[in-house]
Amino acid sequence: MEQSPQAIEEIKQLKSRYFHGIDEKDWEMLRDTLTEDAVLDFSGEVELHVGHHGVEVADDPADWILEGGEPGTEKIAEIVSAIVSVHHGHDPQITIVGDDEARGIWSMYDCLDYGEEVFHGYGYYEETYRRTDGGWRISNLKLIRLRTEWR
Repeated sequence: MEQSPQAIEEIKQLKSRYFHGIDEKDWEMLRDTLTEDAVLDFSGEVELHVGHHGVEVADDPADWILEGGEPGTEKIAEIVSAIVSVHHGHDPQITIVGDDEARGIWSMYDCLDYGEEVFHGYGYYEETYRRTDGGWRISNLKLIRLRTEWR
């Protein structure tokens, strides 16, 4: 499959809007980055928060696999709306695999400021993108952590 520089740039802009929507608490912008049937897998996050910012017991990891663009946006808003967050994506590896499908891996860093504690996370995103009538959207996302720090 030919690698379209234009499609790759559009996907980079998409991921930038995803991060910007979260950090600016612009839930409409965030929602517009996801397909209707998007699957967002944050199941690896569950254990990382036990003992911090009031979390005493781990949730079921399955509860952190979010299905659907609207429910996914609502859950992310619930998680980060009351905190200061900063998300960075780096070194994208984007591969066009079909006329309307692509895959990507992004190195990432995020900082979540809960007031009394600050979480620093390092890792990567594995993603699938689909081109829709509204442009490229994230259809599948999995966050994988390599390192975390609480300060």
